[in-house]
Amino acid sequence: MNTGPMTPDGAPSRQVALEGAVNVRDIGGYRSAYGLEVIRGWLFRGDSLSQLTSPDSERLDQLRLHTVIDFRTPGEVLLNGPDRLPHGLDVTHLPVSGGDLGSVYELIASGDHERQRRALGDGRAASFMAEMNRMFVTDRRQREAFGTALRLLCAPGRLPLLYHCTSGKDRSGWMTAIVLTALGVPRELVLRDYLLSNDLHRTGYTKLRYDLVKIGIVRDPELLRPILEQSATYLGAAFEEADRRYGSFGRFLAHGLEVSDAMLTGLRRALLGELVPPEPVS
Repeated sequence: MNTGPMTPDGAPSRQVALEGAVNVRDIGGYRSAYGLEVIRGWLFRGDSLSQLTSPDSERLDQLRLHTVIDFRTPGEVLLNGPDRLPHGLDVTHLPVSGGDLGSVYELIASGDHERQRRALGDGRAASFMAEMNRMFVTDRRQREAFGTALRLLCAPGRLPLLYHCTSGKDRSGWMTAIVLTALGVPRELVLRDYLLSNDLHRTGYTKLRYDLVKIGIVRDPELLRPILEQSATYLGAAFEEADRRYGSFGRFLAHGLEVSDAMLTGLRRALLGELVPPEPVS
């Protein structure tokens, strides 16, 4: 399924073109170590769906979605509104706090420039984001939410499926990294997909930083860059924590996320094809 315009190299774009969301995209098309490509049109990641228009809802309807997973917290839903979705979808809420980002947003809104510098300057904002990604693995409730989501993906009849958070970059980014790695997609391609959020949010986040400076809430817009943009070190922190705590990513899937080999086999057959070999291609 072609979910968007063509890229310069002639390949279908992963982005689903919507008016009310910028980071909804197909995670298919990546080449797996099993020798097969992840099938397009079955699994999508996204940002908030609360601002979708009627044409957007029609566009999503064309994806033939069965299931939507919302990683947003109740506070985020209250602040930004519920999803605006086509009728008949099975929506599952699996809140993941993603660290105390609320306190960071309150800090920014305070307009206290010196306090912002002390809290976010000299690499502290980037360290906060790396620690937030480690907590996706170390925090039991957050880890359980990702495990429940992965088991839902593995269950028969759930695809096509879309999971999303607010920006579609941190929680959705780690969920995508889990799925693509389980499918045998090489780490460099997993990282490439992770960093695509920067391209899709660039215009909006540049304007946001400019506007916050213009109205005086922020003096140094570069303090916000580590919060708004993705870095390879953030994703690396989550993978490193999974390896450190469980010994390997496979053991993290089995013991951290409680996903069985049978479930993963079903997922691989659904997203790579029925002829997927039992072991990755050497």
